[in-house]
Amino acid sequence: MLPTDTPDAFYRNPDFSAPPPGTPTPPPYLKPRKKWRWLRRLLIGLLLIVGLPLLALVLIAGFFDRQITDQLIAEINKGLKTELKVGDTRLSLLSGFPSASVDCYNVKLKDAQGGYLLVAETLSFRFDLMSLLGEQVQIHTVRISEGAVRVVVNAQGKANNAIFKESKPTPGNTPAGESTLRLALENAEMVNMAILYDNQLTRQTLEMIVKQANVAGNFSAQQYALSSQANLKIIRFDSDSSRYLAGEQLNYDAVLAVDVKKGLYDLQRVELSVGGNTFSVDGIAVTQPDYTELNLKLASQEGDISMIANLLPGAYHQYFRDFQSTGAYSCSGTVQGRLGKKDQPDVRFEVRLRDGKVNSEKLQSALSNVSFRAAYNAKPDGSGNFEIADFQGSFGGKPFGFNLKISDLNDPLVDFKCNGVLPLEAAYGLFDNEGIRSGDGYIYLNHLSVQGRYADMVSTRRISAVQTSGEIRFEAAELMYNKVSVKMQSGVLRLTDNVFTADSLRLQAGRSDFALQGSAQNLLPVLFADSLNTKDALLEFSAQLESQNLDVNQLLEMFSVQETASSVGEQVLDSLKIQQNAERKLNTDKLKGVFEATIHHFQYAKIDGSNFNGKFEFDHNELHIKGNTDAMQGQLAVEGNAFFELRPSLKMRVTANNLDLQTMMAQCENFGQDVITDKNLRGRLSGKVALWTYWTDTGDFDYDKLRVLADVHGTNGEVIDLKMLEDFSTFVHIEDLRRVKFTDLQNYIEISKQELYLPAMLIQSNALNLTISGKQSFNNDIDYKLKVNAGQVLLNRIKKHDNDLDPLPAEKGMFNLFYTIVGNLDKYDMKRSKKAVKAEFERSESRKKSISSALEAEFAVPEM
Repeated sequence: MLPTDTPDAFYRNPDFSAPPPGTPTPPPYLKPRKKWRWLRRLLIGLLLIVGLPLLALVLIAGFFDRQITDQLIAEINKGLKTELKVGDTRLSLLSGFPSASVDCYNVKLKDAQGGYLLVAETLSFRFDLMSLLGEQVQIHTVRISEGAVRVVVNAQGKANNAIFKESKPTPGNTPAGESTLRLALENAEMVNMAILYDNQLTRQTLEMIVKQANVAGNFSAQQYALSSQANLKIIRFDSDSSRYLAGEQLNYDAVLAVDVKKGLYDLQRVELSVGGNTFSVDGIAVTQPDYTELNLKLASQEGDISMIANLLPGAYHQYFRDFQSTGAYSCSGTVQGRLGKKDQPDVRFEVRLRDGKVNSEKLQSALSNVSFRAAYNAKPDGSGNFEIADFQGSFGGKPFGFNLKISDLNDPLVDFKCNGVLPLEAAYGLFDNEGIRSGDGYIYLNHLSVQGRYADMVSTRRISAVQTSGEIRFEAAELMYNKVSVKMQSGVLRLTDNVFTADSLRLQAGRSDFALQGSAQNLLPVLFADSLNTKDALLEFSAQLESQNLDVNQLLEMFSVQETASSVGEQVLDSLKIQQNAERKLNTDKLKGVFEATIHHFQYAKIDGSNFNGKFEFDHNELHIKGNTDAMQGQLAVEGNAFFELRPSLKMRVTANNLDLQTMMAQCENFGQDVITDKNLRGRLSGKVALWTYWTDTGDFDYDKLRVLADVHGTNGEVIDLKMLEDFSTFVHIEDLRRVKFTDLQNYIEISKQELYLPAMLIQSNALNLTISGKQSFNNDIDYKLKVNAGQVLLNRIKKHDNDLDPLPAEKGMFNLFYTIVGNLDKYDMKRSKKAVKAEFERSESRKKSISSALEAEFAVPEM
């Protein structure tokens, strides 16, 4: 056994891998106890080093939260003429360590005109944490998010953002009682902010969404480098009455050298991207008290002809915004001059394309071999010019070219010339209509020329000052519109100043065909009319129209809303129908003229007609219809007025002559009932009918407003197998009731508020003579009063069936039976009531006179 006092160094000696054999091992718990003791000491030390400062920060935030945030808001308000209001605030010393932050919520900053300049969910300030221990808290970052900024300059040039007090020099040390806060901005950030700038003096409005933007620099220095990046979306930019850049993305990445004393901003590196076009920008900007002097140059790094669309106003920008190009493209521009409340700089751009291709969703094949030069110049006084020169290209293998020059943008003078071919297979999308799905054939634009001031082109009073010439010729031109083929087989449209002439136009629309010859005036004012037609553009025309076949059903379906409730929902469908009514009202409001019409055959619903001769005369939203036609094996003379309003209506006067009763019932679909149908009636019918029909703004028929007045005369009639008459079989031979024949039948009819009123009339038949009066609702609720000749009834009870069906004579007889029939056609009660029947007959005489007087007044209307 070895001695127990063997030194510890023996076990720690690295030269030995193991103790000598037989050497006893010390107890295992002695060495680990010392290791854990040092580990505990280390952890405690770390907790003291880290935890105490953290605890101190928490205590500082707790004690000084309100003091610092209140002091910050108070200091900001000292520099304002208005007031910054905040909701909750929070001081954080840990989230941005080693910087501290103050976050303000529900922020509102009043402007100089009684409104709000700024509204935001969050306004945050960042400052150096260690500055809390010094004399001043130095704020270096401001961040604003989720809100809106509204800057307005009124007509007198006063802006609502004039809210800052003039700064005064302060001594180096902070006097007692003064704020211990100091702005030393190095970075400003903006996230998800809406910006509205409205300058009523210059008539300019800019609305955009700032998704993210930041500006960084040592703003407290006299000279420093400023860097800024932004990601924006322009909602609209309105200048005068035109709108530009709607919906375009704008991004930039810029580095500027700033000299505060000189007000100088030197653009050292600026990359600007607008709608897919990227530019490098260089130059300088010098700020003065009332304006900024600009001298900038722009050169394209990459892009295409969509830049031209960005220079176009309003609907033209929206139409051309997806046009793109490939080929030798270049774009350059300059901005020079003063930008201020009353000043605008001179802006010039030039775009060139050589041996390129132009593509768009509106083009089914590219426009190839394209070359042109486009130039835009906006002068400080608002004048300037825009030009697309020597545009040449090939469209579907056919040549196409034009020149457009617009001089003096304040009062635009237009000079447009075009010559070429539009192959509809490649260009039907240019019509920008979702209903058009394919095309074929050609439209030739032969030496079209338009010259004159735009103000004259949009005015029907001044259009005579505009010079136009050229022609549009059709060669088997075809478009598929809402699944219906529309073919312009041949014909020419000619322009001669303000006269637009249609020569031998032959149009096929589905099963309908038209031959058109005539002329119109004021075409350009109508084409250039704004969405509200504020200039009262009116197309005045006179034409002859001939049709071999007119299928009104197919035409109505072709121009109706194509969506269904199952595809878009009931609410959306109603909205589309209302919109269609509004568009139709706007379009028909621009029409004044007459079509002298000859229609050899037409079909409307199930009504077949032929040999219509008459006219269709438009006067804004009113269409007057007058003509004669063969229909229902007789003749009809029609005259009336259709009103194309948001809630359309139709007023008609119809004179019928010798119509076949069965045919009329069948083609009129039995007027929506199944009690007395075309299977039950024979005979001839003549008379006069005045009707007023109405539709809702969603195109549904308004039965509540339907009104009809009629004076009808039936001859040689028969009623066959009418189930309702079987109730009289108890006192009339059932064989006589299966086929009832009458000689003459005359009466007045009125329909009002979904009820049909039948004044008292005598029906002479082979079965019996009766007088009937009453009313029937569209729900088939009935209230009829009948008087039956009792003597004839008794005679019929004992006599044999009359095979000749000769009507009985109109004998008054000494005995009469009086019945009331009340209920519904499915279930009704028949009762004896002499008093009720006589009272109804007396009332019906008054109704007859009222209907007769109203019809006489309607048909006495002088010819229009």
